[in-house]
Amino acid sequence: MSAVDAPPGVAFAGVAAGEFVSRRWPRLLAARVMILVVITGAGTAAVGIKRAPSASAEMLLMVPLVCWSVAGVGLAVRRARLRVDRDGVRWGWNDIGFRVTRDRMKKIDLYRDAIAVRQRRGSTWYLSAHDWDLFQRMASVLRRAGLPVETHERRAPFGARLQSYGIVLDLLLLADAAASVFALGVALGL
Repeated sequence: MSAVDAPPGVAFAGVAAGEFVSRRWPRLLAARVMILVVITGAGTAAVGIKRAPSASAEMLLMVPLVCWSVAGVGLAVRRARLRVDRDGVRWGWNDIGFRVTRDRMKKIDLYRDAIAVRQRRGSTWYLSAHDWDLFQRMASVLRRAGLPVETHERRAPFGARLQSYGIVLDLLLLADAAASVFALGVALGL
């Protein structure tokens, strides 16, 4: 993301042509991992506090913090919304977000499985079909908003698919849950 959006409370550039949320399964995965990591992390931290003088206590206190951080970022990303209006594309939450305005936009490439929002200067945003609910509607919403769209009848380039967070974030959340459960098992075994 390259541009910070308007300050909290400042209205957007008009009525949204469309607003999109993360798919249901990735949202549920992020929420459930967060709950699991909070519970197992609390148990691990409690054991770490109980064994405070030992050398392993620092590790038992650090691992839950790392796991909570990863799960928190995953949950935040999955709760973000994508909003399209006549002035551009915004990714974020109610009070804070990132925006590519129409005047900073070079073009938007529409692929079968992704959308690339290309800027005149700055990085390209890749929006994967894996990440967004009602992805098939995004093309018509972008056109209705009057944004510069170019359609490609193929899948997105491999590099573009690697840059969208989708499956990588889901695997990271699963690994985070496994690490948190493993840390609790180690703590209880000491």
